[in-house]
Amino acid sequence: MKPINVRRVFVLAGLTTLIVIYAILWLKMISSPAERTGADFIHFYAAGIIARNQGAVHVYDLELQQTVEQEQVGFMLAPGQVLPFNHVPYLIPILSVVVSKNYVASFWRWAILMLICYMIGIGLIAWWFRQKEFDIHTMLLISAGAITFYPVFVSLMQGQDTALLFLGGCLWVVGLSLERDGLVGIGLALITVRPQIAVLLAFPLIFKRQKAFGWFCLWAGMLAITSLFILGINGMRSFVNVLLITAGGKWYGTNQPAMVNLIGLLMRLVPGMSEEIVLLIGWVVYGLTLIGLCVFWRRIRKIGEKQIVLTATLALFTVPHLHYHDLAFLLIPTAAVLVGLVHTKYLRLQEAGLAPLAVSLFLLLGSLITEFVFNLPYVVMILLVLIMWFPDRVFFWRRSKDEILS
Repeated sequence: MKPINVRRVFVLAGLTTLIVIYAILWLKMISSPAERTGADFIHFYAAGIIARNQGAVHVYDLELQQTVEQEQVGFMLAPGQVLPFNHVPYLIPILSVVVSKNYVASFWRWAILMLICYMIGIGLIAWWFRQKEFDIHTMLLISAGAITFYPVFVSLMQGQDTALLFLGGCLWVVGLSLERDGLVGIGLALITVRPQIAVLLAFPLIFKRQKAFGWFCLWAGMLAITSLFILGINGMRSFVNVLLITAGGKWYGTNQPAMVNLIGLLMRLVPGMSEEIVLLIGWVVYGLTLIGLCVFWRRIRKIGEKQIVLTATLALFTVPHLHYHDLAFLLIPTAAVLVGLVHTKYLRLQEAGLAPLAVSLFLLLGSLITEFVFNLPYVVMILLVLIMWFPDRVFFWRRSKDEILS
């Protein structure tokens, strides 16, 4: 009788569990009017409908957004209850094509489009692994773990555009690792769907990879011009106004205590602290992080996996606005950790293939406990940095790196 292959059992059981749970949760959500209209997709839907019926220039009109949203929820909304569309204008033409009068069909089409973006990004990461001499089996296993990554599913359930952030992150990390500045620039331009993250990742390039920063300015400039063309001057003013309103943190849907960044952590740890003070601390730390990363990148000799992991993780932790679905970006530093540890022989290929699935199950199980759901991601962030920067201490039981066969 052959011994049980524990690794294979873990993979099959883990992937099956995730897929079954995701299917049940998705079908439950999409079949429930209250749940599907309670998802973030409703403000993407409102933007698309307004663009089709009234024109793109009116997309950031909060009164029009309220009208469209309350038609879907089936009751009147107070002005502060409107989930405002505060996303970048260059998404509007895409939304105007994707959405229709049928809210459910529109949700399905948007989710499929975002899933395709995720698959493109994961394919890019798999190609990067291949350049780093990962075998096909390991690449497929990591890809399966990535596409079933719990925050990825959360972003699809919410109908968010996080897939574009992820795809941009994939281009950014692969471009940096393989020294392809054009890819870095395109990736950072896509990351402008979360502009505060894009700033933290882009500005350090001034001190190390000026050409990549130039490509970023080119592509981001083209997106800015496209946005201006879509909205016009008055539409851009409305867009800025919505950004200022939501940046204050008090509008419906902002839900700062549920954020998985420094601001969210402070609000949960010190609930009595004034929101204004928490926001001030968050923005000051964000500014100091930007300065610190610029100094750090200026002093390093070469951009490697260690620097990528630290930069990406700090960006997630210190950015002033970050919800759970944005944690799909955690796959970027995770991929860099795997490349770095396999290259230095601290990790076997067989072990590397299990990492995304293990992290996903860890986060999924944590989501079942209220006290853990928003706090376990910090554990993952800390572990990624520690494992990458101090592998000899984390893997102390391995007497010699040379003893590990890849």
